[in-house]
Amino acid sequence: MISKVFEVITKERAVGTAANDEIVNFLENKLKNINCSIKSLPFECAVWEKGESTLMIDSHSFKVEPSPFSEPFKGSGKLVMAKTVEELEEIDCNDVILLLSEKLTESPLQPKDYPFYYPEEHKYLISLLERKKPRAIIAVTGQNPLSGQNPFSLFEDGNFLIPSGNINEQTLSKIEAAGLLCEVVRLTIDSHKRLSKSRQIVALKKAKKSMGKIVIGAHMDTKYNTPGALDNAAGVAVLLQVAEVLKSETYDIEIVPFNSEEFYGACGEMEYLKLIDNEKDRIKLMINIDSPCHKGAETAISFHNLNDNISEIINSTMSKNKKIVKGKEWYAGDHVPFIFRGIPCLVVTSSDLFSGALEYTHTSKDTLNTIDFDMVEHIVSYIAQIVSAFPV
Repeated sequence: MISKVFEVITKERAVGTAANDEIVNFLENKLKNINCSIKSLPFECAVWEKGESTLMIDSHSFKVEPSPFSEPFKGSGKLVMAKTVEELEEIDCNDVILLLSEKLTESPLQPKDYPFYYPEEHKYLISLLERKKPRAIIAVTGQNPLSGQNPFSLFEDGNFLIPSGNINEQTLSKIEAAGLLCEVVRLTIDSHKRLSKSRQIVALKKAKKSMGKIVIGAHMDTKYNTPGALDNAAGVAVLLQVAEVLKSETYDIEIVPFNSEEFYGACGEMEYLKLIDNEKDRIKLMINIDSPCHKGAETAISFHNLNDNISEIINSTMSKNKKIVKGKEWYAGDHVPFIFRGIPCLVVTSSDLFSGALEYTHTSKDTLNTIDFDMVEHIVSYIAQIVSAFPV
């Protein structure tokens, strides 16, 4: 079963696409076959297509990578650069193609009004850009601190309506060497989004004498241009195995293959959170599985909002499993809204997530070659131990 799951799931599967729909159906059938009851929560989203994008002046032509879900653009403007918020505040952006670099492009910006986390500094910068109204934006970026993308997209947001793209430092050096700053350039951003539909499935294994609910999730979608083996076909493979083996006399087990974790609107997650809006007190534990099974790593467990009883269970089961280690807390996954609601959370990932595994995520390198398939069984066993030992 495990190899079949990886074979089916490991492909680009951005939410709203045909490949994503195919995998939603596959997971739904798998979960029905192990006697789960299924809820299907429909939602609207957007899908994205891109083409060749360029910055041109005279005989010079530079490739630009369009931002995912950017508005299209074909036009000209004066190329002006800003390196800090203070510089940007002073620039007249009328008829300008704005080049952002250095302090302004150190890490990706959260999508506008992202429901789970929208830092004030991101909010201010996006609002400032919308007030300045440049014709288009080109961001100079490098290695993404939270994935393998290099260069990364500063914007990934269908609600941000200024056309945008990105280039790397080497391209900026060529632009500067050619003396093109403050010159009028021509820019084409070939980027198109369209409305689509998808759904969030939720599977339930009901307990005979339910005293609450344990939610176990793993996101099933990917960014564009990645097959997503480690992030997160591996998590979904673990999730399906857990769904098959878990039985609880006292707690309902809810299995959630989150659909749209990688999408700027987080639509599937939002539909699920609406579904459980009145069940906060019934959810005794949330387990999120994201990017486990990296070859050469162990399995790292981090936890949040645990009381003494649950902490004792976690520590006891960890000590009995040589391949399970304590990991550091992180706040960039489907567990985050549960943490904010005060629900006890357990996060399962690879022990080298921040020191090796991330270099593959969100890239074409995230293939089955990154996976240690034997780790699936160990993680499933560990989660089963947690659930069976969970306090009544």
